[in-house]
Amino acid sequence: MESRDNHQLLIYHTDAKLYEAILLKRLPHLEIHSAERPKEASGFIEEAEIILSWKIPDELLKQARHLQWFSSTAAGNEHLVKNPHLPESVVFTKATVYGEMMAEYVFAYLLYFLRDLPKYFRDQKKKVWEPARPKRLRGRVLGILGLGSVGKEIANRGKEFGMDVIGLKRIPEPVENVDQVFSPQDLEKMISLVDILINTLPLTPDTYHLLGEREIGLMKDGAILFSIGRGKTIDERALTLALKNGKIKAILDVFEEEPLSPESELWNLENVIITPHVSGINLPEEICEEFVKNYERWVRKEPLLTLVDREKGY
Repeated sequence: MESRDNHQLLIYHTDAKLYEAILLKRLPHLEIHSAERPKEASGFIEEAEIILSWKIPDELLKQARHLQWFSSTAAGNEHLVKNPHLPESVVFTKATVYGEMMAEYVFAYLLYFLRDLPKYFRDQKKKVWEPARPKRLRGRVLGILGLGSVGKEIANRGKEFGMDVIGLKRIPEPVENVDQVFSPQDLEKMISLVDILINTLPLTPDTYHLLGEREIGLMKDGAILFSIGRGKTIDERALTLALKNGKIKAILDVFEEEPLSPESELWNLENVIITPHVSGINLPEEICEEFVKNYERWVRKEPLLTLVDREKGY
């Protein structure tokens, strides 16, 4: 970059210092300020042309009078899409680096179940030598709700394992490595076909509790459900009942309220694995790599990549 491109960036994040250290090396002519608390940002927020953040307080955001671009470190930004302090005139981008990591999460736990790793852990402790025939991924039907950057990566991995891949998309157009794409109107038909259902959906008015008692009830006996998008896209009460009945298994990374209450029945169910919203962990190096590419486009006045569609909500 040329020195005249001396724009001002405010990083507001719990890992702000780490982001700053990475970006200072990549963008030495960018004036960077980092803050982890509102008080630390107060001296820079008014002049910031770019904000790199996710959960930034409204009292700060409304002071950003020179803001031109808000670069979110998250994939889901439902809390910001309709925020009046982030006007339409501000370019709004999201992070799309989570797909590969979340695909790794899905197949780690999927293989855990199908190769019956718990049995071998138990056998090892008891010094028992007892081989068993493994179940295979090949030929199983993998259904993906949401074919964005995350869903596409999961589809790619599924095909590599020889799976039949189907998916749901708001506009049911062809997607690479997906054998059949369903529209939201055909959700029930799709659900009844799958052996493994991956929910990567963002939270919008249309996706709230999209999976309820009826939809979950259509899943095959013994099917496996992954919830890695937004927790409120699934009716947790209906899901808990289905799991208590032993109809399905589930790997749950997101919930209607987080952290999950210690009182939740989900904690004690043997057919459930619970993780604390870690399927797509924020890795500053990867977020910064995507930010740098967009910043270079921004300086050249080219359209930015990974734009948030405010009408769709993601």
